[in-house]
Amino acid sequence: MSYRSTIARQPDALRHCIEVAAADVEKIDIAPLASGLTAVTGIGASYAAAVVAAGELQRRGKRAVAIRAVDLMQGGGLADAILALSSGGRSIEPVTAIKANPRAASVGITKEGNNPLAAVVQSHIRYDSGSDATPSSTGYTGSLVAAGLLIDRVVGSSSADWAALPQLALEMLERSAAKMSRIGEIFRDRRAIDCVGACSSLGTADGAALLIREAARIPAAPADTLYYLHGPMEAMDKTTGVVVYGDGREIKLAQDLAEIGCAVLLVTSSDMVEDKGSLSVLRVPALENQIARGILNILPAQLLAATLSDAAGLTDTKFRYRQTDTKIKAD
Repeated sequence: MSYRSTIARQPDALRHCIEVAAADVEKIDIAPLASGLTAVTGIGASYAAAVVAAGELQRRGKRAVAIRAVDLMQGGGLADAILALSSGGRSIEPVTAIKANPRAASVGITKEGNNPLAAVVQSHIRYDSGSDATPSSTGYTGSLVAAGLLIDRVVGSSSADWAALPQLALEMLERSAAKMSRIGEIFRDRRAIDCVGACSSLGTADGAALLIREAARIPAAPADTLYYLHGPMEAMDKTTGVVVYGDGREIKLAQDLAEIGCAVLLVTSSDMVEDKGSLSVLRVPALENQIARGILNILPAQLLAATLSDAAGLTDTKFRYRQTDTKIKAD
């Protein structure tokens, strides 16, 4: 399946993931996640999703931290519970992290149930996002759906209208597609692209940077908003680009970078800023639930990555540097 066609079926995939994951979430023993410190973990795009999920747990008063799976592989009993995200469930790092922390309650979130991660965690949630492309599209958003539904059950209330999410996703894709010609032209031939956001949006920024690196082979990196102001933005100029997520300090950051000719895409719920020069603005609904918003936030980045990939003649090109020691082989 092509990358663009996978993005296009996001609304249908979300609808199905919500139905499938909700059934598994109801079976989970949530007691171990209700108190203590929860480490939300993963690697690659799954770690980006973990940052989004940890931010939502923190927003709702739970003790949680996003931590890379490689930092849990030595054990040490850092957390009382581990929530591990891995689309295929075969990445070595989260599986090793669970095994290295046997005293921690563990929940795994994967696309299917028959995989090494599902085999080592105490509880498992399947979301069944279907076939995916390279880089990941529906697998990323499906893992967020499952995490969001689990968090709602842990907290005891819902801060998102999950049934409305597929339609919101369709509308977000339509708005993004309508402006992607302008955005793609502004970002064409940029030598590097930064992606910036705070709290849960830092996870979205991480996911966006990975998409751009994988699909368009443009150097890209994520940064926290306030950290970015302390020096990293010094490398930006008319030859670079930045994708910014947020409604606060992010707006001035986007405007300042556009003033120097940097290509800027601002994804925000604010109506205080409009397109100007090298600045393009995409509106996202002001959802309180940061996982639901994170799902909508990543959709423009998926389309931008596809657009830059096409411009570079890399449409649906597979990874050049396939590794042989990052996945657990099937029996």
